[in-house]
Amino acid sequence: MKPLLSVRNLTKQLAPHLEPVVVQVSFDVYAGEIFALLGPSGCGKTTTLRVIAGFERPDAGEIYLEDRLLDSTEVHLSAKTRGIGFVFQDYALFPHLSVMDNVGFGLRKLPSKLLRERCLEMMELVDLISIKDRKPHELSGGEQQRVALARSIAPGPQLILLDEPFSNLDAELRHTTREEVRELLKKTGMSAVLVTHDQEEALCLANRIAVMQNGQIEQIGTPESIYHCPQTPFVAEFLGKTNLISGEAKGDCADTPLGRLPLDCHAEGKVLLSIRPEHLTIERCNEAHPNGLRGKIAMREFKGHDLTYRVKIGEQGYIVQTDHRCPFKVDDQVQLRAVEPAVVIRGSGDSVTLESPLKMDSQDTHAAEDFQNKETDSS
Repeated sequence: MKPLLSVRNLTKQLAPHLEPVVVQVSFDVYAGEIFALLGPSGCGKTTTLRVIAGFERPDAGEIYLEDRLLDSTEVHLSAKTRGIGFVFQDYALFPHLSVMDNVGFGLRKLPSKLLRERCLEMMELVDLISIKDRKPHELSGGEQQRVALARSIAPGPQLILLDEPFSNLDAELRHTTREEVRELLKKTGMSAVLVTHDQEEALCLANRIAVMQNGQIEQIGTPESIYHCPQTPFVAEFLGKTNLISGEAKGDCADTPLGRLPLDCHAEGKVLLSIRPEHLTIERCNEAHPNGLRGKIAMREFKGHDLTYRVKIGEQGYIVQTDHRCPFKVDDQVQLRAVEPAVVIRGSGDSVTLESPLKMDSQDTHAAEDFQNKETDSS
């Protein structure tokens, strides 16, 4: 299984006296895949994208597009010659040009007839034919985003890079535009690298995710494997709410402040565990489940379709997610029980053996093979 894009040990320093903003970053992107670089502001994800595009030159590392070397210590191909499209965060549309002229901007070397045919083809693909003569200021945010995407796809690049493409849209428009972009990429068979700080966006849109912090990749995997089996405390907390709990592991269970919890893999010694709020349940105090420790509800948030509770046991608070039917109120005496195994954070124990299939899936190679197999089956 040969990758379309290979990034190897990429390092970038913005100034000689500053620490590198990208440090030894490596990942692969496969044909037809949407790959997300997810992380907080300042983690190096946009710089990584700009280096791949050719706007910045790396200080170390190599970038390949199929068999073509784009960057190394000796080689640097210009952005124009890479065959890579780029959708900027602010879309960067030309205000004096119509929708059609913006879409055809990268096709100016084509004969006029072929240029017009290609523009019309792209605009039909993104449903812009009816507004082809409008200027950017006459368009909604979602329409501007589609123009930018059509302009990037029109020259027929091998790869599209998307830099926070939905951040300027309101919540409702962001959701619908995200679905449109996913369908467009799937329809064209285009591969894409998406940069985002929005966890929901990455989980919904990407086939695989690389979580970044401080210029480095902490974990790569499918959305499911990263969410359910985080390998570091940062990944556990950044990919949604979680409860991080210290414990003493003894095989398939661990003694914790929440009582004895089942584990997702074999472990021995002191461990740090992650358990998602939806993997805990609140029950009335009784003797039916002796492993559930008693506590008091300190906070209740009603969110329509679900409820979020904070339950205090001793000096420690735990977050619990339930459906809207949960009857408990603030100050109720309750006990917590785990309904799923707790996840052992990698390297946190004296002897951790990864036996869970989901944990194995979180490795980049296994996740990539899983993506390729799904694509083959669906075709």
